[in-house]
Amino acid sequence: MSNLQIAALIYGTTALLYLAPTYIEGERCGGQWSIYRVAGLVFCLFWPLLTAVFIYRFAVSPSKPRFVFVDQAVSLRPRSATRSSE
Repeated sequence: MSNLQIAALIYGTTALLYLAPTYIEGERCGGQWSIYRVAGLVFCLFWPLLTAVFIYRFAVSPSKPRFVFVDQAVSLRPRSATRSSE
């Protein structure tokens, strides 16, 4: 197998992993084909490409993303401003 065939096999397998739950979810919700269901299945073909782009961008980024779990405006208030006056 060539590298292109291996890449196509990995891409197809990943697309199938995204496609199967989407198809099953559509069947459980009545199984009627609408434009939204078809669009969802078509978009499943692009998710492996986007996943590869995200992994690549994260791997080559010079700095790691910084996660902020609190609002910095709230955490930087002076101590006296957060207490009520008695």
